[in-house]
Amino acid sequence: MASDKIRIGILGLGRSGWGIHANGIGDLPEQFEVGAVADPMPERQNEAREKFGCQTYDTPEQLIAESDVEVVTVATPSHTHAPLALQALAAGKHVVVEKPMAGSVAEIDELMAAAERSGKIVTAFQNQRLDPSFLVVKDIFDSGRIGEPVLIRRTVHRFQRRSDWQTLRSHGGGELPNTALHFLDQLLTLVPVDMPVELLADLRHLNSAGDAEDHVKLTMRPESGPILDLESSMLVASPQDSWFVVGSKGSITGSAQELTVKWTDLDALPPLEANPNTPEGRAYGNGETYEFQTETIAVGPPNTRTQQYYSKLYETIRNGAELFVSPDSVRRVSEIVDRARKQSDFA
Repeated sequence: MASDKIRIGILGLGRSGWGIHANGIGDLPEQFEVGAVADPMPERQNEAREKFGCQTYDTPEQLIAESDVEVVTVATPSHTHAPLALQALAAGKHVVVEKPMAGSVAEIDELMAAAERSGKIVTAFQNQRLDPSFLVVKDIFDSGRIGEPVLIRRTVHRFQRRSDWQTLRSHGGGELPNTALHFLDQLLTLVPVDMPVELLADLRHLNSAGDAEDHVKLTMRPESGPILDLESSMLVASPQDSWFVVGSKGSITGSAQELTVKWTDLDALPPLEANPNTPEGRAYGNGETYEFQTETIAVGPPNTRTQQYYSKLYETIRNGAELFVSPDSVRRVSEIVDRARKQSDFA
């Protein structure tokens, strides 16, 4: 029914606000309508009016104060996320915040407290939790084919110099909150929220303009489970596979488009006993051979993550479903970010 539609207001019509949020919401006409937008550029306002027939505002503050939208999506530069989300919550709106939700754990705590006071939802746009390659990897874990996961290595490699606002710490920029955060969030969803995680972090600023990091290396050791390794870097001229997973019986390698699983059945082999004596013929090993099975999986294009994310949000708001991206899970990611910055003197 049309009355069940959720009217949404979008703050910022840049690459994310227009190319991701507005376009994705526009594909869900039975659930959402873009009721208002805010952007200082008249040509962007005109574009939104022509496509959605929506109200337009020059500033986010005007939209929050004057529009009748039910949900506000904050897609402005990162350093404005928390202040604008707080304003929207105080105005009685549900809030979706582009990543990063905030600049620190302290700001996320403010948002969580404000959401509790207002009785409204605040959530982060961590749509990479719906990345098809990530979901395939999780399915492989659940199948037991590669045994117990020991190492999960996630890489985002390219060679690039940037000079936009994302290179400025004052604007909340940097490789960690801009790109790496999505994949850090993926990895941490595999760890219980209350489980302690040791961290070794290396953030560096080398080739790009500004003062924010353009290279991120994070190695995380949860209290139990696999080591989580993340490289997100603009310094790599020879990129490696985006997925490298080691298990006790096999491995997963590949990209966001194609994954290869290789595994063997150790249960079919006889048990091993350690031999303390000198090996015969100075040879080590036991002469076993392994029959490996290999499967190559074509991964579907990740072109519906935005639509899936907002459909889940609709189910939460209208039907009481569990919130897909909880503030607690976002807080845990932010806590790792804070620790990484402190370790690397980027605080």
